[in-house]
Amino acid sequence: MKPRPGGEGLPDSRPRACFLVQAGFGTAFTYLTSGVFLSGLAILMGAGDILVSYLSVIVNICGVLILVFPAFLERFTSRKKMTIVLTILSRLATLFLVTIPVLFPARMQLYVFVPTVVAAFALQAQTTVVLNQWMLGFIDEKRSGRYISLRQTLTLTVTVVLSLAGGRFMDLMEGKYIGFAILFAAAALMGIFEVILLAGTPDGEPYQSSSRGCRFRDIAGLPLKNRCFTGFVAYIFIFYLLLTISDSYTMVYMMKYLALPYQIVTGLYMIISLPQIVLLSFWGRLSDRCGHEFTLKMSIWFFAGETLFMSFASAQNWYLFIPAAFLISSAANAGFVISVFNRRYELMPADNRIVYDNFYTAAIGLGSILGPMIGGAVKGLIDARTAAAGSAAAGPAAFTSIRILYLISTAGILLLQFIYFYFRRRQKTRESQKH
Repeated sequence: MKPRPGGEGLPDSRPRACFLVQAGFGTAFTYLTSGVFLSGLAILMGAGDILVSYLSVIVNICGVLILVFPAFLERFTSRKKMTIVLTILSRLATLFLVTIPVLFPARMQLYVFVPTVVAAFALQAQTTVVLNQWMLGFIDEKRSGRYISLRQTLTLTVTVVLSLAGGRFMDLMEGKYIGFAILFAAAALMGIFEVILLAGTPDGEPYQSSSRGCRFRDIAGLPLKNRCFTGFVAYIFIFYLLLTISDSYTMVYMMKYLALPYQIVTGLYMIISLPQIVLLSFWGRLSDRCGHEFTLKMSIWFFAGETLFMSFASAQNWYLFIPAAFLISSAANAGFVISVFNRRYELMPADNRIVYDNFYTAAIGLGSILGPMIGGAVKGLIDARTAAAGSAAAGPAAFTSIRILYLISTAGILLLQFIYFYFRRRQKTRESQKH
């Protein structure tokens, strides 16, 4: 077994338990300060539809920004100290958001809110990268699939509980500012517990990077020189781009065009979350037994099924096709989150890990930005052509354009899979001929 960067002689079970509990506190903090609650706070300050829509993918967008950090962070030898510092900074920046309506007049609030959100979530993205690399030093590669599945099961459980409790609480508070203040205060408590837990977790072996002292332009091209890792990143980048062409419109499709009540929409999303509590364990064992690459390929096939079923959903049959699509999505997400995590660290060299990890995170962010942009352009083109044919067709056109986006995603993902299989088979054939 290839040794992890933390070394083989490091303590084992206690650090793994610490990182497991930390995942619970970290998830609680993130959920209470992002997603629907962050959007609600923005709306309270007068944010428009465009800004609110971007808040739903703010984590991926800010992932692009951390591409500039490796030249600085590779100089530090302690992953523990770096993680704790970044955790504190990211938590403080995030908590500052809830003070904006109190500290600034209404006309200035959004001007302060937007850059603070960008800074906070860029710090969160970088914190996650560094924490993952610290954690890897204590994980047995042969059981990494099962450990990550356990970690994801905990985070998913926390998310489900908080989605039910938090939504109910904000309904009781009628969406008033005091409700957001209480949620962020609870998040602050979770952040304090998280930092205390991280402080009591053993550090890994001192990290030494060959690129310490190098300029940004000297190390930015390192991942591109690794053809295997770059190919993997390109594969995941294209997948995210193809998926988000349509998937980014799922919420607006259900709420606006299908006119489904909020309670039904939240209930439907539980179909994605709840089955994963069981499915994560299955995918984790499969990933350890058959390999992370195999599990990754299998999970991506399921996403094509999800988008295909969504393309059939209409006002007359949504109660059949949307639950079916979301159930397939649950299986897809459970397998993907485990395998993509392990596969990228399986391909990543031990040296310059922050450089490689930030490169991967930035690629995911770029794919998540370009996908909705392409989807919006295609949807706008279809809507414009249909509107030119007559106003009477405007209603059906809204359904048609979004359903076409789902078909584009389905066809794109299937084509990506066949191309990936073809090149991987050619690569394996060449390798076998060499031996």
